[in-house]
Amino acid sequence: MGAQGSTMGPKHLSNVKKLENKLNKALLKGKQISECYVNLGLAYHFRYRSSHQQEDLDNVVVYYMKGLEAGPASTYLLEVLLNNLGIALQTRFELLRDMQDLEKAIAYHDHALELPGQSNKSMSLGNLASALQIRYGELRTMEDLERAIIYQEQALELHPPDEHDGSRLLNNLATALETRYWQLGEKKDLDKAIVIFEQALGLQTLGHPMRSSSLTGLANVLQARYDQLEEVENLEKSIIYLGQALNLCSPSHPDRSKILNNLANSLQKRYHKLGGIEDLEVAITCYEEALTLSPYSHPNRSNSLNNLALVLQIKYKQLMEIQYLEKAITLHEQALDSCPPNSPERSMFLYNLGWIFYTKYIALGKTEDLEQSLTYYKQAAFSINSSLLHRFIAAKQWAHISQWYNISSALPAYTLALDLQQQHLALLPSLVSQQGLIEKSSQLSVDAAACALSTSTPEVAVELLEQGRSILWSKIQGYRKHFDEILEVAPHLAQEFQNISHQLEHNAVSPDVNIIHQHALYEKWERLLVEIRKLDGFSDFLKAAPFHFLQSVSTEGPVIMVNISLFRSDAIVLVPHRPPVVVPLYEATPQLLKNLVDQISMATMSPNSSTTIYHVLQHIWSAIVGPVIKQLTQQNIAEKTHIWWCPTSYLCALPIHAAGPYKKGLKNLPDLYISSYTPTLLSLIRARSKIPKPQSALGFLLIGQPDDTIPHVFEEIKVIKNFKKHSISYSGQDVNIGRVLEALQSHSWVHFACHGHLDIQPFKSWFQLYNNEHLTVLDLAMAKLPNAEFAFLSACHSAASSIHGTPDESIHLAGALQFSGFNSVIGTLWAMIDDDGPAIAIAFYRHMFYNADTVNIRDAAMALNIATRELRKQKVPVDRWINFIHIGA
Repeated sequence: MGAQGSTMGPKHLSNVKKLENKLNKALLKGKQISECYVNLGLAYHFRYRSSHQQEDLDNVVVYYMKGLEAGPASTYLLEVLLNNLGIALQTRFELLRDMQDLEKAIAYHDHALELPGQSNKSMSLGNLASALQIRYGELRTMEDLERAIIYQEQALELHPPDEHDGSRLLNNLATALETRYWQLGEKKDLDKAIVIFEQALGLQTLGHPMRSSSLTGLANVLQARYDQLEEVENLEKSIIYLGQALNLCSPSHPDRSKILNNLANSLQKRYHKLGGIEDLEVAITCYEEALTLSPYSHPNRSNSLNNLALVLQIKYKQLMEIQYLEKAITLHEQALDSCPPNSPERSMFLYNLGWIFYTKYIALGKTEDLEQSLTYYKQAAFSINSSLLHRFIAAKQWAHISQWYNISSALPAYTLALDLQQQHLALLPSLVSQQGLIEKSSQLSVDAAACALSTSTPEVAVELLEQGRSILWSKIQGYRKHFDEILEVAPHLAQEFQNISHQLEHNAVSPDVNIIHQHALYEKWERLLVEIRKLDGFSDFLKAAPFHFLQSVSTEGPVIMVNISLFRSDAIVLVPHRPPVVVPLYEATPQLLKNLVDQISMATMSPNSSTTIYHVLQHIWSAIVGPVIKQLTQQNIAEKTHIWWCPTSYLCALPIHAAGPYKKGLKNLPDLYISSYTPTLLSLIRARSKIPKPQSALGFLLIGQPDDTIPHVFEEIKVIKNFKKHSISYSGQDVNIGRVLEALQSHSWVHFACHGHLDIQPFKSWFQLYNNEHLTVLDLAMAKLPNAEFAFLSACHSAASSIHGTPDESIHLAGALQFSGFNSVIGTLWAMIDDDGPAIAIAFYRHMFYNADTVNIRDAAMALNIATRELRKQKVPVDRWINFIHIGA
């Protein structure tokens, strides 16, 4: 417990009796009363530091309170009283865990910060930040954590750290950033925390009282970086720093238990990575010592019990001796008993119990262990005081194990998991950070749909698949929704909701977002949404679309959702006015599709690879498309009908539209039906609702950016201008981000002929403009294009999905343009050959503009089918003519 300065030296402050006498004299004279109370409070503070007696701490609080009541004679004295009283109450909270003390501490620190002409604003900011950080640890309110970070940064700006008083602020800021990293997963927070801990250590001498704390903090964030990157160097450094921190702590030091736990965690991770048995043995020793230092009332006891239990589970897996498992279960149960009911860590302890009982079930096969496991997972998923991320992980595990053993709770578990995923995504500040969460759960909706199909509820399967696909685009689409109908019945509510929606949309595509502002906005957005749903006729506003609405997507032709899961694989064929038809795909497995993706990826980068590609197309036919075509035939769906494919997982990267037996006398899919793709059912429904009637006049924008590697761009643009003489073309210096985005606002049709690049971070994939300027997926997503109708992207990888991260999200250039307003888009699955640009353009636009009077974008899929078949007749290699796909209406 620290305290602000006083009017007397520490020598005299130690004599409490003298100060009490002085106070009595001041009370008689009626002068300097407040100052005497401050000095007496400080005296008890110094005595508490050595005695650790609660009575002394209570006296600190009492005398500071009396000092306030006496009315300080100066602003400086009031500042001292408020800060010191806040610190004393915060210290007492850490001793007794009474939330009233912490709330009062925050109120006094807030008051101190509001005083005009403060002598030490940096200290006031640091004190308030520290108290807010502690309250975050209790209540997990993100606003407290965000405010703590902001105040600590402001404090450091006002008073750059030095060797005397910089370590505390630096340590607190770095710890807060680490905490935010664990909540939101932003790598920049972790990187910044490492730099700040290193800065704190750089200010400290070997005997500095906070050196152990800084070493521990740095070791913890390096361990977190190892978890992220799996670079052993970070783990080795973590172990070294924790060893140094441990050497600085006496056997009775209050932090020794925590350091031992952290050191054991790092040793355990190194054992998993390198297999050194000595690391496991030392880890067990560290955990056991940590436990002996944590009596029943110790706040770290739950973690010590939990960690020792986890390492004993590892010992069990190594030796397969059931005694280790039984002891681990006992320790996990004790950890849960030691954890307060409202603790944010409770979900983690419940999850671990679920996992160990499942391990026991695998070992012994007793049904009661499986039931106990699922009970704990369910409790963890519903542990409302825990983080959404921990609850989401528990719900996923509950769902997967239930599904594996055909237990009826699987479907409710999946429904909860999808809901928790949506809630957690809404609190993440940007599309990029949201994408990171989706990468870790990319199979969730696929497995949920498989579960629904196993219970003979294909309608529910369709709803779950729709809910879990293109989540990022769909979320922003909700923010962009028109509110005209609400404006008519509740104009003020509609206007406020629209304003907040626009701000949330802006945050989603912005690189730097104030997270406090984001969370406050989203909470307000949710409250307003509840109010809107109370209005007559709006009870379903922005809720997940029900099946009866989604089925309307099939009014212009069958839509085939293809679901590939570890549990089962099926195609769901949607047609009007009939229940969905489920087509089992017995040969289709995630592993098969992964192999096919690997094969076609290698083939499209190699010359003379037609044999491999035909092999892939034949596999897609036999495993997926063939059974579906058989069903369409039974449904009397005529040949040349327009059909739409809605694929999942690895299938998003495969050319379903070109599948076929490729044997003499047999028809392939392009000969039978006109194929398009749609990322979601709702996106196709929206696209059709905006398609204009066939028209004679349209604004046609041609964007061409040739270079030495794609010289045929000028020829491609010339071909199109021959069909549409009044089109506007941009090339050279005109092809910059500003001009292109401005032109897209006023043109309904666009044809890009330029380089396209696929980035490892999908939102950074880009069109190459003049002077190597990048027009990225994120740039296009930010654009609102009210006149957009049709786009042809004659560029490499323009519709290529990221197969290693989020294939179901359609995060590519074509997807961004469709999201921004284009109802119909043609793109490419991989790199295209420059020679094909003019050839495909001639064949495609010849059909699109066959009627000199009108043009209809509904002809785009047919026109592409005709164009690619012409390329095939010209003996163009198969990888080139199957490269082009149509997305949308």
